[in-house]
Amino acid sequence: MTTTLRSIAALMLAALATTTMAQNRPQQLNSGDRERALTEMRAYKHDALAKELALSKEQQRDFFPIYDEMDSRLQQINNETRELERKVMAADDASDTEIEAAAVEIYAQKQKEGKIEMEYFEKFKGVLTPRQLLKLKTAEKRFTQTLVRHHRRLRDK
Repeated sequence: MTTTLRSIAALMLAALATTTMAQNRPQQLNSGDRERALTEMRAYKHDALAKELALSKEQQRDFFPIYDEMDSRLQQINNETRELERKVMAADDASDTEIEAAAVEIYAQKQKEGKIEMEYFEKFKGVLTPRQLLKLKTAEKRFTQTLVRHHRRLRDK
């Protein structure tokens, strides 16, 4: 899932940057643009998941705060891992021990993400039906695929 979340965030920011460049505005996204893009992406994702999972209004009200909390925790892990990788790769004087420690952290990221996902799976069980729980991963993958297709269309214009 974190790969999905990481991909979604990267794709939305890339799509926004592509759109921005196409409109001859500055290439750099300021924090307001980034926040707006993330807010729009989250709303779009909520709509897509609600539709794909056939969530009732009550389920949406209860599910999305939990889901967004999980998403934030996963994104934090992803950001920390990326920052560690950048820091060590940029350090020309990094020792092999430091590089190996960073590599261990990068490879352990999936375990951390999996632990968080299982924690939230238990929380989701109080809101979603077993069928909806099963469909959640597929719905997330479809959402990511939709963003990838959208990004490709923007890029190819």
